Amino acid sequence: MKYVGEKLQFVIDTLNKDNTLTVTEAVKKMCENFGIDYSEGARKAISAHLSKLSKLKSSGKVEESEALLTAKGKKLDKKKQTFIITWAQNDTPIHKNFFKNLLSYKESLDAGLHVIAGRYNNPTSIWGQKNKEGEFWNKAVVPYLDAARHNLHKNLQVLSDIKIPPTGSTPLSGLNSVTGLESCIVGHPRQQVKSLPILDGYPHKLLLSTGSCTVANYTDSKAGKKSEFHHSIGFVIVEMDGQHFHIRQVSADKKGNFYDLYKRVKDGEVMDNVEGAEAAVLGDIHVAHNDAKATKLSFKLLDKMKPKHTMIHDIVDCESISHHEENDPFRLMQKEENGTGDLRKELDIMLKWVEKRLKYNLVIVRSNHDDFLDRWLKSVDWRRARNKRMFLFGAEILANEPIAQEKGVVSFMLENAFGDKIKTLGLDDSFRVLGWELGVHGHVGANGSRGGHNQYKNMNTKMITGHTHSPNRGDGHMTVGTNSVLRVGYNKGASSWMHANALIYPDGKAQLIYIVNGKYCRDM
Repeated sequence: MKYVGEKLQFVIDTLNKDNTLTVTEAVKKMCENFGIDYSEGARKAISAHLSKLSKLKSSGKVEESEALLTAKGKKLDKKKQTFIITWAQNDTPIHKNFFKNLLSYKESLDAGLHVIAGRYNNPTSIWGQKNKEGEFWNKAVVPYLDAARHNLHKNLQVLSDIKIPPTGSTPLSGLNSVTGLESCIVGHPRQQVKSLPILDGYPHKLLLSTGSCTVANYTDSKAGKKSEFHHSIGFVIVEMDGQHFHIRQVSADKKGNFYDLYKRVKDGEVMDNVEGAEAAVLGDIHVAHNDAKATKLSFKLLDKMKPKHTMIHDIVDCESISHHEENDPFRLMQKEENGTGDLRKELDIMLKWVEKRLKYNLVIVRSNHDDFLDRWLKSVDWRRARNKRMFLFGAEILANEPIAQEKGVVSFMLENAFGDKIKTLGLDDSFRVLGWELGVHGHVGANGSRGGHNQYKNMNTKMITGHTHSPNRGDGHMTVGTNSVLRVGYNKGASSWMHANALIYPDGKAQLIYIVNGKYCRDM
């Protein structure tokens, strides 16, 4: 039996009259009305027709609205050098103070504003129920509404033409190849970031989602409640800089106020950020392979932001004794010839590096490269090992010093040299700043397993980690990049490494800051 014509219309009318009904319940009423035995086949057939024809009130109006048609023809103002990109859900109120702040920031920066048209076709969403006769999008966002695709830069696209369900937990999934070699921005209420592998010499490729300018508007389902928890009020800002661009995600607090680097936007007023940052998390240092220019820029940022704490990951490489190379005679010969096989020299460089930066309130996070030294001391046959005197020196420390036994030899050396001018952490030590756990490097996961983004984001606390050298963000977990050179011996082939640090602002919001072409923003 074909469930079309008056039977299908009956279901549509029933659902529009009572949006608390499910499709199954509406189909049962239809069967009762027409004297038909209910079947699962009937429900499936009706559901397919509803989906195909988009006759439900909540979806049909949106698809046919003048606002959406105009948004599909949205043009890019190529005279602008700065762009602000956010997302708005249909039939949903804006966050009024945030949007007020957004417009103020737009005017201050002379920026183009694009509000990606979000479409949520669920008739039981809370505002869809309460505002059936309301506008399809809040009138404040309509002048900026965007449902087109734009090339903001030769290496960056805005995919406003892609409809991603707001309840989707991984909005960046499947987008790796959509824009070829170009980075891309998509509209979604969750703020996520992925750094993708690129071949040497190619531009960095990032995938980013925007955050929202409308309030949370979901059902009371499991998916709805999860989405409500991760709903972020915020935007992406893009600064054109010749052959390059700078990009940042900005997150607002509950009142809609926000920080962006040197600026504080509150209650419609754009001010200088005189409060600076509560903490900075630097990309992994790796003194043996440190990128001097990137590191100089990172500390230049700290000079302006004046963080109360500066988290340091992988302070040392321990390249001289790396277990990854202990069975490669040719690599050992190279290290002998170029001087990189000298452990004492490597540790001296580390101590001098720290000494020059004591004013930044350094917190040394125990990391996997620090552990190379302890591992070497516990496993090597010192009689046959290189660096014999350093073995005896380190063995004495490890055997007799409680700090070394608890936190490792590197921590002991740092505390012995600088006392309370720095802080070192053990593997299980916590260091929390405004709700963010910063004491985890990223190499160890739950129950001794390997760490990873998917594991950390599912933990019950917000975290910023290092280790991967690839900036990442999603659902309460953020990974910084590196301050090392981007090409070392072991990351051959395509690489997702980037120079990137993180800042935590006084409102508890965190921001990834990328270093591109010797800058972390255009106007510095």
